[in-house]
Amino acid sequence: MDGNMIALIDGKNGLVEYDSSRKKRSLVWDHFEKMPCERKSEGKAKCIHCESVFSATPRSGTSHLKRHVERCAKRIAMDVQPISMDVGFSDFEGSGPSIKLGKRISKVWQEYELFPAPNMNDAKAKCKHCKLVLSAASKNGTSHLKRHLDKCSKRVTFTGNIEQYFLPDVKLVEGNNLDNAPKEVNGTSSLKYATDGENLAEGSKSIENGQVDQDELQRYISVCIIKGSHPFSFVEESGFRSMMAKACPQFKPFNRAIVRRELFSMYLKNRDNIKDMLAKAPGRICLTVGNLKARDTKDDYICVTTQFIDECWKLQRRVLCFKALAPPYDGTFIADELACLSSQYNIESKTFTITVDEASYDESTVSSIKRGLLTKNTTLSDGPFFQIKCYTHILNFLAQSALKLVDDIVDRIRELVKYVNKSPLQRKKFFDLAERTFELQVMKRLRLDVIYRWNSTYKLIDRTLYYKSVFKLLESKQELNNLSLSKEEWQKLSIIHKFLRVLYDVTSSYSGSHSPTANSFLKGLLTIHCRLTEIAKGPNTFLAHAVTALQAKFDDFWSENNLILSCAAILDPRYKVKFVEYCYMKLFGPANFEDRVDKVVSTLYCLYAEYKRQSMKFSPSGLASSGVNTNFVGVDDEGDMFGDYDQFLSSTSKSQGNKSELDLYLEERSYDLNSDLDVLEFWSRNSMRYPNLSLMARDILSIPVLTVNSKEAFTFGNKTLSSVQSTVMPETLQALFCLQDWLGAEDNSHDRTATAEDPSGSGDDADYDDDDDSVLM
Repeated sequence: MDGNMIALIDGKNGLVEYDSSRKKRSLVWDHFEKMPCERKSEGKAKCIHCESVFSATPRSGTSHLKRHVERCAKRIAMDVQPISMDVGFSDFEGSGPSIKLGKRISKVWQEYELFPAPNMNDAKAKCKHCKLVLSAASKNGTSHLKRHLDKCSKRVTFTGNIEQYFLPDVKLVEGNNLDNAPKEVNGTSSLKYATDGENLAEGSKSIENGQVDQDELQRYISVCIIKGSHPFSFVEESGFRSMMAKACPQFKPFNRAIVRRELFSMYLKNRDNIKDMLAKAPGRICLTVGNLKARDTKDDYICVTTQFIDECWKLQRRVLCFKALAPPYDGTFIADELACLSSQYNIESKTFTITVDEASYDESTVSSIKRGLLTKNTTLSDGPFFQIKCYTHILNFLAQSALKLVDDIVDRIRELVKYVNKSPLQRKKFFDLAERTFELQVMKRLRLDVIYRWNSTYKLIDRTLYYKSVFKLLESKQELNNLSLSKEEWQKLSIIHKFLRVLYDVTSSYSGSHSPTANSFLKGLLTIHCRLTEIAKGPNTFLAHAVTALQAKFDDFWSENNLILSCAAILDPRYKVKFVEYCYMKLFGPANFEDRVDKVVSTLYCLYAEYKRQSMKFSPSGLASSGVNTNFVGVDDEGDMFGDYDQFLSSTSKSQGNKSELDLYLEERSYDLNSDLDVLEFWSRNSMRYPNLSLMARDILSIPVLTVNSKEAFTFGNKTLSSVQSTVMPETLQALFCLQDWLGAEDNSHDRTATAEDPSGSGDDADYDDDDDSVLM
């Protein structure tokens, strides 16, 4: 270039020269030659590449000439190299006047090629990834350049992905610096990604070339919606889409139909996994049946849950069915539904017991269910444990009956709590008085209860009695108006509190476990019985009259469930027969307990004989025909001299006076009564020592005595569906509830230390919050 020529940027053709001594003209004339003419209105221009002739009048402009240059097949593309940009951005050195460039310190320039101009407001920048040319004028800043990088389809993004979707196991540099990004080693990128849903099953795909797998992303978003019970329309909300556009520019929005499709896809896949799990279950399968009612439509639903102990001696609980019922709701219809469900999951021959909610089914319905399922002849010993009633229902009935006796007093307590919490100043005055005058610990706050959760009402009564002296002082100052309680009312409240405390402690003892085993309930029943007997014989006539009806309900539950609870307790090495004898003596007196205990022990021995007989069918003929096999000496293929030691122990144990495994187990010394023992772990360790007895223990300990989970242990009444859930189609609702349970079970398997979700809390300052719109399986 000569002294009067300056380099300019042409977005299409590269750098061109401009003569500053002449009038400014269009860059397109570098590709055309003007032809001579007499008048300007007849002007023509010839392409210097292909010699095509076009109009070149002032009125025609140059747009058509530019279009030809872009399409001209013979035009030689100008291969102009971009200007090198060092950190300081030195001046552009040309033969003409120098163009001074300002400092460019933004990291965005590391991904652009800069083409300066005489006027820096005309400067251009080309993306290194997609070659798109954008303005590089100083007045425009770099925000538009950053926005382009976020949306650039050809740019490999390392830091723009969703953090919860891709979790790099290396810390990346800030600013999308490609030079500092992880390099490839032997053709494989050193950047690794971990998906958030590894606990979901298979199907995770690796992310290639940094691109988001849209199908995988849709699946994880759907799982989030399903687990959180969010409406499917959540993915169509503007807030969600704005968040995803910011977090992951490559995200493609989708509608609720995609979520529903993912729901059924995951449901069918996980249902097959549940079938495989049940098929591999080494023991028998127990079922629980409960009813739910839609709050608005009044439709009835049946929920069937299975419980069993797997090969690792872990108690498993899964929802198998959540189905809408069509009238009539008789036992025959329910039995048919259970038979179809058992056939679908191939568990007809493995069904051991069925636990029902007494509040949902009457005696005739349960009898019809029992007759329908017993026709398969799959139960042991004619099904002595087949029908179980819900343990939680009897406790809730006792609590509800006791609270009804003090309904008017509890209502006034609620008004007292409202009075204390009327304002922050009033609350501070109350607790300052309690702390200064009576030296009470004011960590226990007064809060209103949740009416349909009796444990929160118990907490309300407990804390009101704790601050009784403060309320009496306020009463003496006539500050409580008509809310004060009489001495007799305080006494009634104290009596009810003592009774509810027993029920609360018993319920809390098993609600702290995801799935308590059957051995843990006999001790609680004995505690409740002793408390009822104490009240009935006591001087307080207030509760003694009501105890008669409560004892009748308790005795009815005991008569139908004592056999299974007693057998399960005997299989707990802390209890065994002696503890059952102790309980029966407390329940029935020293003169009447022995026959009842003998019946329990006899039933246990008959059941053991049945298990032993069935196990003999699968034993080697040599072992079955001879009492003791003495041929133990030998070395197996891998040289293990002691591989048959367990077989030797088993055979010698059988030969000790012809004692059975059950005899040997009962003769062993019991563990300490209050020791912290995992019963399933005990039988897992001793399964080789007691091979037949451990099979029986596996089945009996897995029997569910509850039809609800720990979150509903304190809830009154039947379970209901919320207004939103009532509007969902039945097949969608079944897939949703089952999948929520299955995915939640996988999460719980990673955290076995979780405690019961008690709305009243275990601490003194816990809240009484609840969500009655969630239906929990």
